[in-house]
Amino acid sequence: MTQLKLYFIFILFTVLSSRAQKNVGTLIINIHPVFDGKELVLSENAYVNANGDSIYIDTFKFYFSNLCLSGTKPFCEKESYHLIDAENISTLSFTLKDIPIANYSELSFEIGVDSLKNTKGVLTGDLDPIKGMYWAWNTGYIAAKLEGHSKVCKTLHNAFEFHIGGYLQPYRSLRKNKISVGNLQISSTAVNTLELYADAAEWFKTPEKIDVSKINSIVLPNKQSVMMADNYKDMIKFKK
Repeated sequence: MTQLKLYFIFILFTVLSSRAQKNVGTLIINIHPVFDGKELVLSENAYVNANGDSIYIDTFKFYFSNLCLSGTKPFCEKESYHLIDAENISTLSFTLKDIPIANYSELSFEIGVDSLKNTKGVLTGDLDPIKGMYWAWNTGYIAAKLEGHSKVCKTLHNAFEFHIGGYLQPYRSLRKNKISVGNLQISSTAVNTLELYADAAEWFKTPEKIDVSKINSIVLPNKQSVMMADNYKDMIKFKK
């Protein structure tokens, strides 16, 4: 092959790559931790849960996984596992890349880590056990973690702790959900952003109202962990 042919192939590849790049965009997702719609301030501000208990939240962490956008050109993020930590501001914003230029109306996602990743062994990035969200090979990842304290808790330091996990039935913690995101337009030129709430108040609401004086420690896969996962399933909300 002559140098001239190689040159034209290089030019064609560059043009095609440029066009391909113009047909995709990025989306910055910002997560806002709240409690019943109010800004969540860890350890300092008191909040009233659905049972009427005054509580403080000390830790709020969860896996936000397998994100997909529904629209004229459906998109799913590859290796989509994001550890959201209300204490670590750097985890509250991340970027989805190579999204086709289109309009999107719905975001589907999972809270937790799917069984495939749970059985892969030691992983890296947000799934690294050093993040403090991994139990053991037979119980897997903690899907979501909420810790705090309240005077109604007759425990050491008045603490409550909910570490919800388990990837095997009947105590599987993974929860799937989807929310409307209005008319989300992805452009290759504009800065595209999506603002979401993560509402810790949902842990204490429907379908089961939580009285932290009675239920204040869930740290293994069991019937209570399944109940709590059902409670927080709808904690991600679209911020209009």
